[in-house]
Amino acid sequence: MKIITYITRSILLPLTGVFFCVVIANCQKIQRYNSFSYNVNEGLLQSNVLDMAFDQNNFCWLGFANGIQKFDGKNFVSIPVQPGLPDDKWVNFFQCSNGDLLISHSQGISKYEISGNRFTQFYYNNTTEKMGVIFMGEDGGIIYLYTESGNIVGIDHHTLKIIKVMSIGLPGFFSEAVFKPRISDNIIHHKVAILLNSVFYLCDLQQWKLLYKSTPIVGVSPFFLTLKSDQEVLYYKFGIKNMDLGLYNFTSKTDSIISESRNETVRSFRSVIYPWQGKTLMSYYNNLYEKDSSFKISNSELVNFQNQPIAGNSTIARIKEDIYGNLYLVTINGGFKKIIANNYPIKYYGTENTAGNYVISVLPDKKNNRVLAGTYGNGLLVFDTLQHLIKHFKILPGENHSFSANAIVKNDIGDYLVFVCGSRSVWKLSSDFSKMEPIKISTSLPENKSGIGYFGNFLFQDKQGAVVQSQSKVYRANFTVNSVTEHAITSASTMSGFFRNGILITHSDDELIFFDAATLKELRRVSFKNTGGVRCFAKDAANNIYLGSNKGIFKIDSEGKILSHLGKEDGLPDECIYAMSFDDNDFLWCSTNKGVYKVNKDNSILQLKKDDGLQENEFNTNVVAKSEDGELFFGGVNGISSFFPAAISSPEEKINLLLTGIKINNKEAFTDTAVWNILKIDLPHNQNSLAFDFIAMANNNPGLYTYQYKMDGIDQQWIQNKDLQTVRYFLPPGNYVFKIAASRFFNKDAKAMKEIQISIHPPFFKTWWFIAGLGILLVSALAYFINQYNRRKYQKKLAELEGEHKIRLERERISRDLHDSIGAYANAVLYNTELLENETGSKLREGLMRDLKFASKDIITSLRETIWAFRKDNYAADDCLLRIRNFIQPFTRYYPHINFKVEGTAPANRTLHYTSALNLVRIVQEAVTNAIKHAEPENIRIISNFNDEQWELMVTDDGKGFDDESLQQAEQGNGLNNMKRRAFDSNFYLTIQSSQGAGTSIITRI
Repeated sequence: MKIITYITRSILLPLTGVFFCVVIANCQKIQRYNSFSYNVNEGLLQSNVLDMAFDQNNFCWLGFANGIQKFDGKNFVSIPVQPGLPDDKWVNFFQCSNGDLLISHSQGISKYEISGNRFTQFYYNNTTEKMGVIFMGEDGGIIYLYTESGNIVGIDHHTLKIIKVMSIGLPGFFSEAVFKPRISDNIIHHKVAILLNSVFYLCDLQQWKLLYKSTPIVGVSPFFLTLKSDQEVLYYKFGIKNMDLGLYNFTSKTDSIISESRNETVRSFRSVIYPWQGKTLMSYYNNLYEKDSSFKISNSELVNFQNQPIAGNSTIARIKEDIYGNLYLVTINGGFKKIIANNYPIKYYGTENTAGNYVISVLPDKKNNRVLAGTYGNGLLVFDTLQHLIKHFKILPGENHSFSANAIVKNDIGDYLVFVCGSRSVWKLSSDFSKMEPIKISTSLPENKSGIGYFGNFLFQDKQGAVVQSQSKVYRANFTVNSVTEHAITSASTMSGFFRNGILITHSDDELIFFDAATLKELRRVSFKNTGGVRCFAKDAANNIYLGSNKGIFKIDSEGKILSHLGKEDGLPDECIYAMSFDDNDFLWCSTNKGVYKVNKDNSILQLKKDDGLQENEFNTNVVAKSEDGELFFGGVNGISSFFPAAISSPEEKINLLLTGIKINNKEAFTDTAVWNILKIDLPHNQNSLAFDFIAMANNNPGLYTYQYKMDGIDQQWIQNKDLQTVRYFLPPGNYVFKIAASRFFNKDAKAMKEIQISIHPPFFKTWWFIAGLGILLVSALAYFINQYNRRKYQKKLAELEGEHKIRLERERISRDLHDSIGAYANAVLYNTELLENETGSKLREGLMRDLKFASKDIITSLRETIWAFRKDNYAADDCLLRIRNFIQPFTRYYPHINFKVEGTAPANRTLHYTSALNLVRIVQEAVTNAIKHAEPENIRIISNFNDEQWELMVTDDGKGFDDESLQQAEQGNGLNNMKRRAFDSNFYLTIQSSQGAGTSIITRI
């Protein structure tokens, strides 16, 4: 319960006179306020709201029999039972002086923690009590509670701790009360009044004392109680036929009637008195009045923008006020109505029949307290300047159907000329409305082309007459002779024209056409494309011409040259310009499909919409007029809106822009804290789908503000958010700043009112350290592969070089082998041949012949072994031993006196490179050949032995032997040296064992 301290000596002390004034005469002044209605159709839980309060964010809290809702100005959100809030049925709210919101329920009292968007229960009811405590009010920093058992509880509003519990004589109320106790809406001088079972109680909270108790009062309504002074209480009393405002005085114990209702047909048990904006408001049924201090006279009635009772058809049960001064009317069964405190002073002229309010012409005649409105299909409406309909001409004299008036002109004697669509006459209406007669139009046009069109446009007027355009025709009215002539100016249908310095300008197709105003002779045509059609003209103080088109506003010079253009990209809410007029300060006002807006000198826009008091957002072509005192009148689809431009300005508002929801991957985020306090968001890469909802809290309804947002890092400029739509982003990894702003107009240079730092962390494979490591790895891998490539290339080259080297070595070896074997044998053949030529002795010749024979055989054998070695890359040990056997076999025939024998076998799985195989065979051959030549043996044996690791070939003879050291010193051991070199080249182990007269053994281990 809000503590109301307004009925003080300045308001209620002089309270006397009449309470109700139900029927408002036409002279009753009205105050128009923008109001919004909320019921179950808008999301309200029930139409019967039991209690209402506001938190520090200005969110509206609503209590019902079956739950709690929170309203942010756009959406209703149900508040479930949760930790700290154990019950949500039949709750009561209390707004502390420090802004805290308390909720009383069946189990105690909970505090709403706005910083965390959660609840804390700090007071617990006695287990024997069935109902929640009742808030009595706050006084001196103490919150007072009235319990079911009749106790008064005092709680410190800072610490929320109980400081005192006391029974002061008040009755309990659970089982005894027909209705719950009614606590007075206010506290005066620490006094509070209580109504229970038709008995009044007056308590002193400071003294914790019951001061007075009345006797039962008959007919007391339990729904209204207000202290008039610290000894008097106002209440609502009803009888059989009337409802009265009563006053009970505790000191004198007297009961009196202050005012009586004057309506016996409307019955209601409710009334509310409330101070607002320096006014004293009083409700009765669905009406809300501003009363004078005596309550005898209603200064005015508060109505909605359609001049209807502001509460509709529902009785006003209570009145609440939000932190911005907006008024909330809680009705019995119709939800609640919100009244905007700061309204533009816009008037509305229209009737309850919205279908008959389609205005296509307007003429303000404020001198005679009249505003004339020509409608389409509903004739002529005449209002007084208090916006009451005083006359309606629906059917023309002599006709049986309604008419449409598209232009109205007042002549020099005060009569009105009414131009009627489709008519071949202009109708003259007398200034006193007593007579309406036709003036037949003089024309040279054929009958099928004559007659007033749909669009009408006033062009010019002086004392002698006036000029009106209707589409392709111009009408001259002569006031002196009371005549009207018709003139066709184009063949195309035009919507408007403009009269300037004796020149008539109009638009047809894609051209501007200039006429001489006196003769209506066409002067010139100027190309004027891409307008979508010109609807209206206007002129500023510097005689610049403005054209309102379907593509925005064009400014031209007298020759038709375009000087500037304003469109949507310049901030125009709508490019379809219906009517234009400059005010007395040379500001341009335009009516459109999205309300009326003012173009400031810097081309910024102030927009007025239906929610600001306009008849609707949609207006009609060329329907604008300016009265002599500067008031502008714009006609539209549901009547006329008028205002003084100087009174319409951008208000200084302190807007609180709140985030109301953040979703991440379509799930509500930050459920454990208040989303409006979020300043920074850190998310992984797979939680990058974000959605934001926000709302502006200020003097006006949230829907009246223009919202704009941008995401730094994504958006280059501000984006306008229409109708409070959810803003969604899908963000790649990076750092961003989400910015939002709100005002009454779009500002491309706006400053952010709310910012959220957002960091979307990349996946590990996109982090700098991973990328750096990967880069190092890639560089290393590249270096490795390049190195490997170069290495393989080098190895290949090296292999090629080694191959070439091996070939060269092999060539050298073959060359050396041939030189050492065949060459030596060839030299021996040559030498022996020379000796043979010179030798004459037969024995010597036979010896030389024998040497030649051996040398030749050695040459053949050496060639055979060399050719054999080159046939394959590798030879098995068995092949080598076979080659040795084949080498030995012929010797048995050549040297029958020597016994040759090859013993043993070669290892089965042993192979030798061809060079090693050749060296092995040559060693054996050299050993056998040397033995034949020099040892004079009787036996030569070749023995093959092997084990798992070594193959051993032994050549032995039983010849005369030799001394190896003396042979080396005598440089006669070439054959032995050749064998040693071959063994070294092939990595064989060569052992030579010989002694004089004991034979020789040459052992090769492979």
